[in-house]
Amino acid sequence: MERLPPPVAPFRRPPGPPARCVAAGLLLLLGFCQVAAARTVAYANGRWFDGERFTTGTRYAVDGRLVAAPPASVDARVDLAQRWVVPPFAEAHNHNLQNAANLGRFRDLYLREGVFYAAMLCGNEADNKSVRDALRARGDLRLVQTVCVSSPDGHPLGMVMADLRRSGSDAGPETVRDRFYVSLETREDIDAKWPLIRAARPDWIKAILVHSEDPARRADPKTFGYNGLAPELLAPLVARAHADGLRVAVHTDSAADFETAVRAGADIIAHLPGYAIRPGKQAGDYRLGDAALAEAARRGTVVIATASIAAFIAGKDADALRKIQVVQKDNLRRLRAAGVPIAMGSDRFTGTSLAEYDYLAGFGLFTPAELLRMLSMDTPKLLFPNERIGCLEDGCRADFLVLDADPLVDGQAVHRIVRRVMGGAELPPPASP
Repeated sequence: MERLPPPVAPFRRPPGPPARCVAAGLLLLLGFCQVAAARTVAYANGRWFDGERFTTGTRYAVDGRLVAAPPASVDARVDLAQRWVVPPFAEAHNHNLQNAANLGRFRDLYLREGVFYAAMLCGNEADNKSVRDALRARGDLRLVQTVCVSSPDGHPLGMVMADLRRSGSDAGPETVRDRFYVSLETREDIDAKWPLIRAARPDWIKAILVHSEDPARRADPKTFGYNGLAPELLAPLVARAHADGLRVAVHTDSAADFETAVRAGADIIAHLPGYAIRPGKQAGDYRLGDAALAEAARRGTVVIATASIAAFIAGKDADALRKIQVVQKDNLRRLRAAGVPIAMGSDRFTGTSLAEYDYLAGFGLFTPAELLRMLSMDTPKLLFPNERIGCLEDGCRADFLVLDADPLVDGQAVHRIVRRVMGGAELPPPASP
């Protein structure tokens, strides 16, 4: 996982759409603002993605929803000129919108890349509130918020302590535990600290496992702050979360962690094991077992691969990356064959799920339709299963992107967005990087 953002200064809202309309010039002002103000818009002559292929036709945005049949009246008409229309993209694992200041820093990146929905996977009470307040004022990006649960010597303690040291602080671990993450050591802690978990108002709980099959790590000072929960705590934690209506995503490093998470009833695997081979470990420690794969498929456990983080971790060590990619390709191939659902998430602090899309496309394991479906349909539905998003059918929310080429033929077309529509209204062009 890339370095977590520390708490920072309060967010200041930048100028909203009206200011952008003025800055863009009179023609853009008239075109954008007319569509933005319309309650019913005809989006004509588009090629609409259905999960397998594109079909030509017209959709109507009526009060923020898509309708196939022509309504009684239309306030505005947009000719899509036979361009390709897909649902907006989703990012299932990141940290760069986790506090309000970083929301201000990275919001335009998400809109520019067409990522309207995202999950931030290690929040806390203060940062979650600051983001909710900022989003309430903006009303655009949709986020899943979480709270991290780990051990007293577990991740993200080491990362936060390193950040504190870099900032000149001599604060100890006790200032991090139960503030940046919830620390659990015993079964009794689950109930005792449940109010801390609920105080963050999470949509999901993120539980941390790091080579949970290797208890000797806890005696090694080099891994202090980079461990995770005792494996026997995960099943009761998941049961408590499910009883409270919360889903659980589990950070897994090893194949043993993956099996523990699946058998404990985790809803989501937050990292596909094998994004790094730790000191003293072998490639075989990260190869998923056949029984665990079958159980994940049976339960419908969703795997957020975050495979592209391997390139960040390996850096310039091409040999290390090559060895990691052998493991990754094997695990991904077998996940796909077993029918385990895969979602698109990057864990790239300076990027979005498009980095993961590009990385997975380079493996050649998935068809273009599979990759596009993961990015624009499966992942949005994972994040918001009770909402009509990730689709372009009658009744779906009128959120979509218009591309300048067929992404089933040209995979890089997902990077060339010519229109962004949210709730039936066209968004102004996001700020350039």
